[in-house]
Amino acid sequence: MRGTRRGTAAAAVAVAAGFMTVTTGCGLMGEHASAPAPSPDPTPPFTARTVAEEIAGFARAGGLPPGDTSTAGLPKGDWRQCVAPWTAEAPEADADGVFEATVLRLRQHDWEIVSSHAEHQVTYRTLAKRGWKLYARHAAGGSGAGRTVSLTAVEDGCRLPARIKRDYEDQA
Repeated sequence: MRGTRRGTAAAAVAVAAGFMTVTTGCGLMGEHASAPAPSPDPTPPFTARTVAEEIAGFARAGGLPPGDTSTAGLPKGDWRQCVAPWTAEAPEADADGVFEATVLRLRQHDWEIVSSHAEHQVTYRTLAKRGWKLYARHAAGGSGAGRTVSLTAVEDGCRLPARIKRDYEDQA
């Protein structure tokens, strides 16, 4: 019996030493534990410019060609400050794949799907992130042998002219 008590006592000491090592290493014991330092870089503002740059970057990474980000030919007004348009022609053979790859990249970077549907020859995806809605579309019958792809972000609360609102927002 004597050997059993010694073995039990040795096991208890080993467990206690292991516990102290683990808890000390985790900062649960001792006076040297400290809270992690706050991030030196706060989350940057999500402006029309940063949204436009993000959309263009993910579109390129998804395989889409460079897009047009202008609002030329559209009504003038303050609404242009809260909209980030992007449009391009994707080759017909790759249009579906690169559109979905772009949407996937957006989703991987915190854009959440709000709605998704297709009607006629148009695929619609609406995503949301940090006070913005992104209206993603691709349609057959572009100006060449491709499909028009548009990714237009509109800041929540933006007062769009009716004509523009019909073109950008999801009507389904």
